[in-house]
Amino acid sequence: MNAANQLTMLRILLALATFVALVQDNAPRMHAAALIFFIAAMITDWVDGYVARNYGQISAFGKVADPIADKILVLGAFLALTRHKDLAIPLWGVFLIFAREMIIGGIRTLSMIKEGKLLAAERWGKWKMAVQSVCVILMIAVQVVKGYRPDAPAWLWTLPYPLTVITVLATWISGILYLKQSRRLIESSWS
Repeated sequence: MNAANQLTMLRILLALATFVALVQDNAPRMHAAALIFFIAAMITDWVDGYVARNYGQISAFGKVADPIADKILVLGAFLALTRHKDLAIPLWGVFLIFAREMIIGGIRTLSMIKEGKLLAAERWGKWKMAVQSVCVILMIAVQVVKGYRPDAPAWLWTLPYPLTVITVLATWISGILYLKQSRRLIESSWS
């Protein structure tokens, strides 16, 4: 297994650690650790892409595992954060994020079946991941502040709701662009 793929596997482990740390109740240290794990995972995402492109380590495994690792990281964090009801993360938003990821995953699978090729992540998919990551980092940071500074300004506790809305918008804009790009593939699979 090359270095880029090892970093992808590390990201999956960091995603699991983030999830476990975030689901803990009344555990500011664990939530702070989750923030560190999530940021470290984002760094591995950037580094594994850099290594794969610049050192000729692009592989079939990496093309499949990298987006899966991203989804495990972001969706796991969102799922864990919904456990903290005071953050007021709307479940409809989390559902829409999950739904988009499942739809696009299905189209990627369809591409493999119909055309024997894996659709690569496009720039809007990378943009979507960046927006999702920043929003999740800010939400985890709110949870950390809540644990250490319960007297923080009240507006801070309302921040996760608009961050979720921003994430949903970025997620679905990229999804719609992906669907438009894949229209021929989808239509050809109907018959």
